[in-house]
Amino acid sequence: MKKITIFTMQLKTPGGIERFISTLAEIFADEYEVEIVANYGRPTDVLAFPLPKNIKVTFLEPTQPKEVSLKNLLLKLNWHQIIPELKRRRAINSNRSKAFKEYLQTLGTDYIITDRALYNSLVAKYYRGTSTLIATDHNDPHGNSKYINELLSSIKKFDYLVVATEKLKKIYTPKTKIRCIAISNPLPNVPTKKSPLNTQNILSVGRLVPEKDFPLLINTMDIVNQQNPNIHLTIIGDGIEKSRLQKQIKDLHLENVISLTGWLPQEQIAKYYYRSSLFILTSHDEAFGLVLTEAMSYGVPCIALARASGACAQITKNTGILINSADPHVIANTILQSLSNQEYLKSLQHAINNEIETKYSKKTIKKEWEKLLNL
Repeated sequence: MKKITIFTMQLKTPGGIERFISTLAEIFADEYEVEIVANYGRPTDVLAFPLPKNIKVTFLEPTQPKEVSLKNLLLKLNWHQIIPELKRRRAINSNRSKAFKEYLQTLGTDYIITDRALYNSLVAKYYRGTSTLIATDHNDPHGNSKYINELLSSIKKFDYLVVATEKLKKIYTPKTKIRCIAISNPLPNVPTKKSPLNTQNILSVGRLVPEKDFPLLINTMDIVNQQNPNIHLTIIGDGIEKSRLQKQIKDLHLENVISLTGWLPQEQIAKYYYRSSLFILTSHDEAFGLVLTEAMSYGVPCIALARASGACAQITKNTGILINSADPHVIANTILQSLSNQEYLKSLQHAINNEIETKYSKKTIKKEWEKLLNL
């Protein structure tokens, strides 16, 4: 049996990359020996997305270092913190390199899959085997030449680059000799039960971080509430912006209109999908919004901003609504009009149900990956 080794940062926090890695490993597990190598974590950790017992998980370092914004320190010219922070970062990089070097020097595998440029570079530097090297990337560079160049530099010794959309493939293909392949991120499952779309409930799921732009969504709900106080928004997720969002909700007196649940296990999130008539994504940056396809798998029509390029690849006029403006009044009007027309929502759901299985199911994505592994 051939072996696949997948490198990722961690498996404890429930993010899109963590779900991608977990689902991808599960897809391979029946026909390959699969090992996930996490940069950080402990064997006693509760994984965000449970894995089959036949998937091996290896942790290289026990504790993930705390994130500190060097940019903010530099803006404040706080040299008492800047110099120790630079030293701390050098130590982190040194420890990471040492851990990867020791592991890669003894690694025997047929395929290596990585999920970011940092690990591409470490594999290229320290791995001396003959495995097929496959890099995956999960960001839209939005024309950021520095990001593009860093990624392309990191994959010079790789065989393939896998991205989630045809748009990203078109960005990278002319710039590299490495073969670039577009494969959508797989859904963990496709539920048979769908939302009845008979409520005034809206749902959003994601990490509470700046790039998701939940403040825009909260401001939008302030406008929505003034015209229809029966509409309720639930935001599922956790992150560094939680206290800021709680304050914003309180300042706008929307405590009875918006619920912040924190992170929930998948079986509980499913209950919210079933009770929702719309899903909304206000992200700045989303190379592939797995939460969009997840919402669609429950039959929930999605509203997203076109600035999140992944949404443009996932949503068509028949399956959801793309908004070109980040004006909260425009978004609010779209929400109000959509929820007032259940026949329209049902038509979107019908189109979604016809599309989701053929594009995003594990069965479909497995076939795409099998083509790649057998090239």
